[in-house]
Amino acid sequence: MEVLKVASNSNPNKVAGALAGVIRESGKAELQAIGAGAVNQAVKA
Repeated sequence: MEVLKVASNSNPNKVAGALAGVIRESGKAELQAIGAGAVNQAVKA
């Protein structure tokens, strides 16, 4: 399973696209976000 790292300056649309691609490939995905801004961007995706 691939771990996707999300930063506070990550584009939510790109995070969502990467997340969808990983889920299509393996059926599972894991997001790693450190800090309030990064968690906010991950939730937006």
